[in-house]
Amino acid sequence: MLGYYIFLSWILHRTGYEHSEAMFVAEKVKLFFEAHDNTLLTIGTTYPTVIFLSSVIFVPFGYPYAPVLASISFTVLLIFFLLNDFQQSKLPRRVFIPMIAILFTFHPGLIYSAISGRGVAAILFFVYMVFRSIFKFYEQNTTYYLSVTSIFLSFLIFCEYNFVWMLLAFFPFIFLVALDGLKHVKEQPVVIQLFEALNLSSLRRKLVDRTAAIYLMVFLLPVTVLFVYKLLNYIHAGNQNYFLISQYANWHVVGSEYIGNILKTGATDSVNFQSQIIFQFYVLGLTPMLLLVFFIFKGKMYELFTLFVPFILLAILLLDNQTFITIEFYLILLIIALVGIYFYAGKKFNVKYLYPIVIIVAVINVFTGIYYFKHTGDSEERIFYDAFLKMKKLDYNKKTSEEYDLAAYISNIVDDTHKILMDDAAAFKIMAHLRSLKPVVMPVDNHYITVAENPKLGVKYICIAKAANPLRNFTVWNDYDYKQMQLRQKFQSVIMYETENWAIYKVL
Repeated sequence: MLGYYIFLSWILHRTGYEHSEAMFVAEKVKLFFEAHDNTLLTIGTTYPTVIFLSSVIFVPFGYPYAPVLASISFTVLLIFFLLNDFQQSKLPRRVFIPMIAILFTFHPGLIYSAISGRGVAAILFFVYMVFRSIFKFYEQNTTYYLSVTSIFLSFLIFCEYNFVWMLLAFFPFIFLVALDGLKHVKEQPVVIQLFEALNLSSLRRKLVDRTAAIYLMVFLLPVTVLFVYKLLNYIHAGNQNYFLISQYANWHVVGSEYIGNILKTGATDSVNFQSQIIFQFYVLGLTPMLLLVFFIFKGKMYELFTLFVPFILLAILLLDNQTFITIEFYLILLIIALVGIYFYAGKKFNVKYLYPIVIIVAVINVFTGIYYFKHTGDSEERIFYDAFLKMKKLDYNKKTSEEYDLAAYISNIVDDTHKILMDDAAAFKIMAHLRSLKPVVMPVDNHYITVAENPKLGVKYICIAKAANPLRNFTVWNDYDYKQMQLRQKFQSVIMYETENWAIYKVL
């Protein structure tokens, strides 16, 4: 699978496709190695941290390709754990190998997570490890697995901040686990257990103590790590939430699609489903594998409550539904379904009848994944799907992106005495492709404000975001502000190079 994903990523790269999150991470890694000022600010505030640091490992293969190799590695690691775990399950190889092969070879969402360079693959891997540890706790009743769950949950939060709401989503599961641990009523039905535990003072006190202990065991580590990270952000940037709200620290600030903007474009297919009333059914419809798991776990209350955790999480996210919910929150349901099949399939139902059902459901999941990408409201996902379809017609002439061409031009005209002023809030894709950052004056430099106030004294060129650039509002170096600065400071410039979204000016 490693070779398969590398080959797909190579073909996709030849179409000129580059995901903006991958380029954002690549640019931050480039800053980490090449920028001389504020290195601690780059390390301590770039988020998501796990995706950023994992990309550092693959820098020898090139900055733009490092995030792609990181996402491929997380996907291959996930496949390895799946195959290793299923090998120990009740399902024979002729069942789980075709199922996993079909999903990871043909499901467009899993292919996207592997080769786009986004952090989706890391999210899926740690989601799998979190729920795998929880189900192992059910199986062996060893608190070690709760501690492991806490560790993986910390990693998951540092892949995507919204998973912090699992602290609330897991509460029903923790309460049931604590209730099950009351030995006086353990053999009775859950309703009787709850009735006696709440009405007997000794059991009620024991239930509260046990619930609090398990809750602390699972969530104390992620909460503590998050607190320390916010403290570091406050020290380095003066704002504890800098990693969430700054366009210099978090790609989601510039890359998330606001639902209002999507509605203006008319692409309302999947946006209409993102409401509390029908979204849960829509997500479930896209994951028939989870429907199969619900059937398999019929009568297993603790497992069913655990499987409902992502639905509680999605319900919480929809309370403040300003941005479009992207593919990672759909794919986690598929990964959780695989955890359920691994732990329980084959124990209750005859494998002879389960085999064709599993394969059929896996194939249906591929088609629901295609349906999602055909109707997604996220522009980056639509661009990926269009580029993926073009891969069938391999063009021997490699295409390059607009930002790659700009970076090539800039690299040829700048040097240590002829520098260029750039703002990586909007120009991070260009900076990721530059041969060197030495001739670039950027916000991370200590003297950036001085040069920005009087460009004539510090730089020879300026990179400007044009009116058509969707990121123009995230930087003052757009065409409007640049013209206003020319009028105030009365300096002249001449345009040297321009594309649809960018223009390079020479300061005279």
